[in-house]
Amino acid sequence: MTRRRRMIIAVLVSSGILIIAFVLLTRFPAENDDPDYAPDFTLSSLNGESVTLSDLRGRYVLVNFWATWCAPCLAEMPALQALADDHNGSLIVLGINQREDPSAIEPFIQRLGVSFPILLDPDDATLINYQVMGLPRSALVDPDGFIIYRAFGEVDIEAVATLLT
Repeated sequence: MTRRRRMIIAVLVSSGILIIAFVLLTRFPAENDDPDYAPDFTLSSLNGESVTLSDLRGRYVLVNFWATWCAPCLAEMPALQALADDHNGSLIVLGINQREDPSAIEPFIQRLGVSFPILLDPDDATLINYQVMGLPRSALVDPDGFIIYRAFGEVDIEAVATLLT
């Protein structure tokens, strides 16, 4: 085997190993994986209030990552609002916007009639901590602070409602 051919094979094998390692280390676990403790965050809402996840212990919290340019995000917002309304008192829905200006967010929220808190993540630190690589992405945090459900794409509202009962 020539030196060039060995070099090409070594590069291909190394690349494959790196890709597999990346996927395994950065994957967003499926809903049936063991629960993980939810990373804490403190973010400002559209109305200027500070919201800290750990202050909400004792209640279920659905953390939803979204953006105004995301069509599936637009599609799921009414269902998330209905979920928040149907489980008021036992569930808090938090919408975390992906680095958009409040002037772009507010018309979107008003048009859809969303009343749950919309939080601003200006440096994407929370998205990074939750390993968000596409939108929408959601995590249901139980009253003890563990993530018990994850969704890539639109939330399965019935699955979340079942977990709340």
